[in-house]
Amino acid sequence: MDNATINKDSVLYKMLNQFALGDNISECLTCGACNSRCTWFDGEGGPLPRQIIRMAALGLDEQLVNSNMLWDCLICNRCTQGCPMGISMDKVVRKARSLAIADDKISNDIKIGIKNRIELGDVNALTRDEFVETVEWLSEDFVDEVNDPKAEIPHDIKGTKFLYLPNPRELATSLLHLTAMAKLFYATKETWTLSYRHTDVTNWAYFVGKDDITKKIALMVVEPTEELGIETLVLSECGHGYHTLKYLLEDIIGRKPGFEVVSMPELILRYARKGVLKFDPGVHPYKIAYHDPCNIGRKSGGYDAPRQLLEMICEGVVELTPNREDSICCGGGGGMLQDSTTTMKRMITGKTKVNQMKATGLSNLTTACLSCHRQLGELSDHYELGIQVDTVAYLASESLIL
Repeated sequence: MDNATINKDSVLYKMLNQFALGDNISECLTCGACNSRCTWFDGEGGPLPRQIIRMAALGLDEQLVNSNMLWDCLICNRCTQGCPMGISMDKVVRKARSLAIADDKISNDIKIGIKNRIELGDVNALTRDEFVETVEWLSEDFVDEVNDPKAEIPHDIKGTKFLYLPNPRELATSLLHLTAMAKLFYATKETWTLSYRHTDVTNWAYFVGKDDITKKIALMVVEPTEELGIETLVLSECGHGYHTLKYLLEDIIGRKPGFEVVSMPELILRYARKGVLKFDPGVHPYKIAYHDPCNIGRKSGGYDAPRQLLEMICEGVVELTPNREDSICCGGGGGMLQDSTTTMKRMITGKTKVNQMKATGLSNLTTACLSCHRQLGELSDHYELGIQVDTVAYLASESLIL
């Protein structure tokens, strides 16, 4: 590094510096503001944000890839939130991860997940028969859940007002969450459906910076939704799903989709304001802290809906400090959570978040992302915090008055 010079012929250097803001690494002032905002680089290992930018700017592609900093980065964008030159870390890191020489660094779990998503439509390789069997089994019990013999969890119906796009966990290990969402849809009194072609809100190609595959996966959601004649696509509580399917969707696919896109908390809040959905805050007679998912909050501006909904279903919302634009990542972002080999590393990346959680003095924490939900829950267990972690929409379902 002492004798390094700018190599403008490097693959990464040519991929970057295409826009006035975001990927403009050649304008880096080396001020170090990014280092001061990274919440784990000075802990046990971790990336050095300024070094990542400088190595990219110098054209040191191979050295950067071999440093492992690219996959230690959570691409939460906290480090460059206040960059005076407007550089965005996720744009730089995702481009670097997309390099051919970086392919061997992609975790096997993510590679398999992307392959399953492309070939089978679901990162967990859920088949159509398995989907139908699961939904129809849940539908049988749903009658008792809402005390209505005509109630059902519908699937593959054309022309409904809403199509729910679940997190793959909701059709595997988190079936109760899917039932809770069905209860909320039922209470809106609007037509809705699930679909065997819509079992996965995730887009893991976004993590590895493969723009062509990211687009392909996005279109695997968009085109069947349009074919079904759906009015509104409702996203499960998923941070990067929200970022790619709502905030970035038009840029990714190059056009507007033929339907509206909202998250589940946004939809619930909309119908609560109409007076259609009513809640009993006495179900949760205590204050609850709220964690901002990086992809929904800092990267997409979705700060208010989860908080406003939470105010309706509990005694009150307590803010973690810092929050919103300055919020601290849960420690599982950027593909870290999707890599099964990172469990102990995630307990390190989440240490700063653990300190925040402790500081509230509360026993309950919520978030609007199922990935954050898992990471925060594992942090609570690992550090023996005794904090119950739920998602906002799940709490709303618990408080729902039918």
